[in-house]
Amino acid sequence: MASTRDSHSYACDECRLRKSRCSKEKPTCAQCKQLHKECKYSPKISRSPLTRQHLTYVEDRLQAFETALGRLFPGGDLDATVRSLLHDQEGPKPPSSKSSSRHSTPAKAEADRTEAAPEALPQQADGFDWTENRITVGDLTDGMAALSIKPEGTGYFGASSSVVPLRALLKHGFDLNFPPGSSKNFGPEGVPLKSQLLNTAPSGLVEQTFMDAFFLNYHSSYPFVHEGTFRAQFYEQSHRRNGQVWQILLNTILALGAWSIGDDNSDLDITFYQEARGHLQRVSVFETGNLALVQALLLLSNYAQKRNKPNTGWNFLGLAVRMAMSLGLHKEFPGWKISLLQREIRRRLWWGVYIFDSGAAKTFGRPILLPEDSVMDSKQVLNIHDDALTSTTTTVPQEVNGPTIYSGMIAQAKFHLLTNSVYQRLISTPSLTPEETLGLQKPMEEWYDNLPEYFKNPPSTSESDPFALVRNRLMWRDWNLRVLLYRPILLRWASRRWTPATNANPDHEDPLETECRMLCLRFARLTISSITDFVNNHICTRIGAWYMLYFLFQAGLIPIILLMTDPTSADAPGWLQDVEATKNLFMHPSLSNNRFATRCLEVINRLCSPAYTNSIADGAVGQPPLLMQFSDHLLNDPSFASMFPDVDQELNLGGMEFSDWVNFAPSNDFH
Repeated sequence: MASTRDSHSYACDECRLRKSRCSKEKPTCAQCKQLHKECKYSPKISRSPLTRQHLTYVEDRLQAFETALGRLFPGGDLDATVRSLLHDQEGPKPPSSKSSSRHSTPAKAEADRTEAAPEALPQQADGFDWTENRITVGDLTDGMAALSIKPEGTGYFGASSSVVPLRALLKHGFDLNFPPGSSKNFGPEGVPLKSQLLNTAPSGLVEQTFMDAFFLNYHSSYPFVHEGTFRAQFYEQSHRRNGQVWQILLNTILALGAWSIGDDNSDLDITFYQEARGHLQRVSVFETGNLALVQALLLLSNYAQKRNKPNTGWNFLGLAVRMAMSLGLHKEFPGWKISLLQREIRRRLWWGVYIFDSGAAKTFGRPILLPEDSVMDSKQVLNIHDDALTSTTTTVPQEVNGPTIYSGMIAQAKFHLLTNSVYQRLISTPSLTPEETLGLQKPMEEWYDNLPEYFKNPPSTSESDPFALVRNRLMWRDWNLRVLLYRPILLRWASRRWTPATNANPDHEDPLETECRMLCLRFARLTISSITDFVNNHICTRIGAWYMLYFLFQAGLIPIILLMTDPTSADAPGWLQDVEATKNLFMHPSLSNNRFATRCLEVINRLCSPAYTNSIADGAVGQPPLLMQFSDHLLNDPSFASMFPDVDQELNLGGMEFSDWVNFAPSNDFH
């Protein structure tokens, strides 16, 4: 039967998820045919019309609901009444027998709102207190909040933070105790030994080298500082306003530049950070506000996070946000007679503050405290090349229909504008139901649909193209938020199976919950696959590795949780391949010299346990044996034990205690 192709139709579901070009052939497109995937074409999503007529209809409908609520609850505050109804822990009253079954709520809906990993609480009332006045190189603490399993001394990390799956595993008895890693500490007064280089190198050479490194490696992702203006000030061709503040900005730029070309054993960047911090102490930052200081605080926040000081970075960022609003950066002021470059610099800085604060909140599971969209009227950054806008430009330059160093910032700002409300709902109470969760993916779909074509289908580029990282990191961020959105449903399902007392019946699962789990896995797999492709085809810079590890670790835990929870599933061989792909990435030459990658690999290996999964690995040709940790009740389950009938005999484990079995290492000749 000949295939048909409709040039006006949408891409198939698989191609849309993989962000690849679809031939749109029916019944099976070329991509799905090649990858042996099921090819499905979902109908176009119907969206509400953005017309005055529709808005009037919605307003009238809202007023009718408010009137009805006012009659049901007379004399009260309607907003408070709505909050009370939505957050009522006892749930709504059972529907009457006359109610339509279509609108009735299943009895288990409220139970499904229970948290698989209640927020970790410290033992003492001051347990969330934290101190990060030491600069640590290589310790277990990390700026991504991925390994801060115990809350003592680390600050509050909430429901969307990377550490949530590990806390859920710990709660259900899985062993996540690690020996302390080796680390170097530099106290407040300590000076790194490598700083001697600064005293022996020719004057200005080191600074120029690290400044160039900053604009080459970091600025290409986050262009918050106008390069031409800063270089002119550095070479004293232009006046350095706010001298002491400019020194803070300079040393922060040098610190990030040194960090971007260093490794986990280098410490030159710390010298510049200490210098910037010294200037900060001499400037009354709480009694001063200017653009250079906002730029410095914004960059300091990111540097501190990358140096495993997440709460310090959070505080720098909070101050930058408040100072930015005190300078009116969130406002456009169309009647203000300032140059086009000055106006554009203000916009770049505001949206830099916006994307950093939005991203940090999602990383740490903390509330977003930015102003509402209706309060901000600052226009988006222009997608132009730097030479198109200078201090003498008098007409707004034409935007480029292609990638520039500002393309990533524009796309990321639009992403957060559309998805911040999704995130706020994710961390709010009550917990999301599967039906609500599936409805919240629409803003991400809208964002992707409106991306420029060069993000969706970029041309082949060189392995050192900086836009490759910008584009891929944006896709990883999109998939990561979707993983975070579906992950609570996955953990809730796993928690029921990990708890022997629960009366969970796998044959009567909510199909919407199953769909959420599968979507969580799909976006995790897309992340793992994309990062594999990136490290194999592009040069991996230190900043690229930092973001890859952040997204990879969260994605890699999804198939591990599935495999630990349902090891007899027919899908287990595929999960096993995902775990192996994740481990291979952590051992990839581009990432393996990173201490965080080593610690992540230790976490995955720690989750490996007393039984070889040879049975579930059937069909996974060439896969090495993998150890997987399971909850005690699974090990005592006869159906689970029947998976490994010959393990005891082959490994000669007869009479071995459980603790010895966990730590048993098979001989090299075992096959």
